[in-house]
Amino acid sequence: MFAFLVPGRLVQPVNQLPEAPGRFAAQIPDAQELNHVAVFLTGQAPFPEGYGCTIHLEAPGKGWQLIGGLTNAKPSAIFRLRGTFIPSAASSTAFGNTPTAAGGASSTATLGILCEPLESVEAQLAALGQSAAAVAANPATSTALVTTGGSSNSAPDPVRLAQLVGKNLFNAVAGFAQPLPGGQAGQWLPFEAIERWYREFERKLRTTGVGFLLNSD
Repeated sequence: MFAFLVPGRLVQPVNQLPEAPGRFAAQIPDAQELNHVAVFLTGQAPFPEGYGCTIHLEAPGKGWQLIGGLTNAKPSAIFRLRGTFIPSAASSTAFGNTPTAAGGASSTATLGILCEPLESVEAQLAALGQSAAAVAANPATSTALVTTGGSSNSAPDPVRLAQLVGKNLFNAVAGFAQPLPGGQAGQWLPFEAIERWYREFERKLRTTGVGFLLNSD
């Protein structure tokens, strides 16, 4: 149902955990080299009505962290890990034990996916977005959406903001692309996919501000 891709590596499945129908996990070797990871629905089956998933990462020295989520309206996403979710040393046990190399901490990270009711998923992502927005608003810790040297009241960098909006749109609709009929080169997108993205985008802007855009940066 799920797969992930680390740039420069092959696509890998995220496997269902034994006796846990709503939980999936996969190990990512060489965690110290991770910068981004893309997670997506494979297209084999959508979420049941009223459900989505939260995506978690257990990185050496960081324990389990919520990094984002997927829904039928957003079947794929790219997450930036470097500097926020990735540094060094041991773990936790939310989705199971992460192996440790002999003589020291493993450089393996674990990707965990938990299927949950959509209301719970949206609430967790809203909280994550608010946290990211608070960090972005503090120039001492981040300049993701704030111009360099600005105060917490600085206006968002419009170029950076436009880039994040474009990435959000791509992540939301990429899974709906279909081949053109008759063997023609290229792909097409149903207008409803873009319409759904816009409605969801507007709803998130009203409830969490621009902070949710940082979840997949």
